[in-house]
Amino acid sequence: MLVALAAACSDDDAAERSGDASTTTAPTDVAPTTTDGAVTASEPVELLRLAVPGVQSLDPVAASPASIADLVLADLLYDTLTRVDDAGRAVPGLATFAANADRTIWRFTLLDGVTFADGSPITADDVAFSLQRVLDQGERSLAALRVETIDSITAAAPNIVDIALRAPSAVLPETLSSPMYAITDDVTIDAYLAGGDQTPNGSGDFTVRIEQARRMVLERRRGSGPSTVVVEIFEDEDTALEAFLAAEVDWTVVPADRLGEALDASEPSGLAAFQAALFLGIDAGVAPMENDSLRRAIALTIDRTALADAVFGPTAAPLAGIIPAGVPGGDGGCRGPCGPEVGEATRLSKEAFPEGQDRPLRLLVDDSAAQIAVGGVLEKQLEAAGVDVEVDSLEVETYQQLIAGGQQQMFVFGWVGVARTPASYLAPLFSSGSPDNVTGFADEAVDLELAAATAEPIATVRARAWRDIETKILERVPVVPLVQFRTVAAARRGITGIRLAADGSIDLAGVAITAAKGG
Repeated sequence: MLVALAAACSDDDAAERSGDASTTTAPTDVAPTTTDGAVTASEPVELLRLAVPGVQSLDPVAASPASIADLVLADLLYDTLTRVDDAGRAVPGLATFAANADRTIWRFTLLDGVTFADGSPITADDVAFSLQRVLDQGERSLAALRVETIDSITAAAPNIVDIALRAPSAVLPETLSSPMYAITDDVTIDAYLAGGDQTPNGSGDFTVRIEQARRMVLERRRGSGPSTVVVEIFEDEDTALEAFLAAEVDWTVVPADRLGEALDASEPSGLAAFQAALFLGIDAGVAPMENDSLRRAIALTIDRTALADAVFGPTAAPLAGIIPAGVPGGDGGCRGPCGPEVGEATRLSKEAFPEGQDRPLRLLVDDSAAQIAVGGVLEKQLEAAGVDVEVDSLEVETYQQLIAGGQQQMFVFGWVGVARTPASYLAPLFSSGSPDNVTGFADEAVDLELAAATAEPIATVRARAWRDIETKILERVPVVPLVQFRTVAAARRGITGIRLAADGSIDLAGVAITAAKGG
């Protein structure tokens, strides 16, 4: 699954996904003003029209963690047991939660009165059914892999679900906040998947009143925000943008090469963090990469900002750490050797090769345009520090097989954490024996620290532990963080308050339209 996402995150389409520290498509913490400085009036939006490009299914289990469109639609139609607040803490969604002392059994108690869109009650059986569907996906699903320590899911009472784990975890509530763990109705989701006309009976804030082939009208049944949301499903981002430019929709995801067109007709702030990231992997078990000076020289040479600007433009931001912006702990700080420091990198490369480099290092990329471009930039940057590199671009399937098999000197790969937790980035990529640990990094002390941090019940202590672990890993340089992708979105001029989180969830509660006083 990792290598499939590596290819996906380097495709031209996925490279147009996006991430900085902002989670809004327009600023909402200051009063809007006109060009002459007059404060504008603001009123709630009752009808909001969203363009959602590229969605193929209304089933959240089928959602791709690398697709903003899939995640936005899943979040609109369904709710999860929990959600994550702005501080990164899990809070009740459909259920409250509590755990035993060692965090191996979690009890989720459904809130009073929670129902599906048709008014029928959401029960513990529905929760168990929904989460078991995710688990049943096995290695085909990143969402399933992130909860693979679940041993059993039991409906202990009509409104109570007990989840037993094979290893302690204090972060299960945060993990289950992702739209990919949405609660579905077994009867209607099965009927929908069977190919009938059945619309899934969602657990979210909206009821589907009208559904056509590529259009849904959603009416709000609880919560705050627009009373009606029209979702237009388009084949791709270009056709969605055409509808936006024709004023047929109010918000859309924008192709990177058409950002200028979109901003001419929209609010000027349209970049939101997306939790997909791109890394340079380094396998220290393959000669000569075991040389610490060489790995540090590589890390100090790379200019992430120049790379992001040259290859991705506004659709990516430089990434200094493993944990991206929008995920708690992703503060943008550098926790390992960070460049560009070409002088020091040159010194270290000479230390690594005192008699000169006898052959180029191999840098593996897939044959997508984005990864080839990344490889070209890295090759030039490394050569400036005296590190000779040969970029080898391979057909995607061959590239995936080689990365999965390990034993590659250097390679470019993508990762998306599914849930907004540091554990989603640190544990899969750097635990010894993890199927997603493609760099071969292995450190028993780090393994113990990862397990302890995952089990730590106090959030502030846990946060410090993640930072310490991230620093320890990056000091060893098994990866060099390169860029974090951004979602480029456009809202019709005057519409503010559409909040898009790094995990693809969308918050419409504060949506408003502004207009100048007296006009």
